[in-house]
Amino acid sequence: MSAPSHKPLTASFTEQQLTQAQPELQKFWQQGLHQSFLSVDQTQICYSCFRHPAPRAEIVLSPGRIEAAQKYQEFCFDLYQAGFTVHLIDHRGQGLSDRINADRHLGDVADFQHYVQDFALWLEQHIVPTQQAPLLGLAHSMGSAILCRYLQQHPQHGFSGAVYCSPMFGIQSKPLPKTVATILVSFITTLNNLCGRQSSYFPGQTPYQDKAFAGNHLTHSPVRYQLFRQLYQAQPQLQLGGVSSRWLQQSLLAIKALQQAAALTLPQLILQATEDPVVDNQMQQLYQQKHSEQGQPCELVQIQGALHEIIFETDPLRNQFFAALNRFVLQLGL
Repeated sequence: MSAPSHKPLTASFTEQQLTQAQPELQKFWQQGLHQSFLSVDQTQICYSCFRHPAPRAEIVLSPGRIEAAQKYQEFCFDLYQAGFTVHLIDHRGQGLSDRINADRHLGDVADFQHYVQDFALWLEQHIVPTQQAPLLGLAHSMGSAILCRYLQQHPQHGFSGAVYCSPMFGIQSKPLPKTVATILVSFITTLNNLCGRQSSYFPGQTPYQDKAFAGNHLTHSPVRYQLFRQLYQAQPQLQLGGVSSRWLQQSLLAIKALQQAAALTLPQLILQATEDPVVDNQMQQLYQQKHSEQGQPCELVQIQGALHEIIFETDPLRNQFFAALNRFVLQLGL
């Protein structure tokens, strides 16, 4: 019996079509399931689900820092059209989930493990009980570190594969050397703790700012960038600014643990933005090399010229992303 044929994973709309497509995308979003649950410390975590009637797989999407699930409307639509059920989470402290500080703009976390615990609880209580097809993890930036740490800590995870877009497997520290930056983060965090300022912006970080497209380090696409900014202006509760020194310290500790953990055995795909000024591409390569040396399936594909947010890039760059993702999904037999 032959497997059902599915539409290839491709972009549904070009940049030129995207503004006119907004009513259709918003209608699609409204038809999803949007709910929340209480995590282990009673933090309310919001999530969304778009259940396909005959899914080829269920994609569990872990967004990056500052990102709300709603930012992914276009990409969710693309995935759904190709036959996927899509699950998305608003990580604690961002999106519509509970903020952990009085300052809603401060990017903070008491322990990076809290992100992983939320993710595990979401899967256990709200995805696996109604699962209809194989699970595929798909994550961006910080969300990739969360997904990867979950997989490393849960050997019986049940995922068929994992895709990391611009993964936060290392953080850019330029112009400072990495060791100096790590020592500085630790010093400032310790000082803040002694002064009773655990939750304060790391030097140079600020509350949310509606930055112009020119000079942004996220995407070359003016259309997709403006839609992101318009969403956050229309819904101020989604806005998030810079990080705390505590968030940086916790993230660096999580990255160290991630890089030192045993190699995963499930197929993995790293999509690297070659012009990424946010995360450390060299650390992505070290992660991939470790897996390859141990004979584990981990592929790294470079999206030449892309900035940090590959999923929100220009059409030619985004098409490269879809080609790599489509190939990976077919290799998994999904």
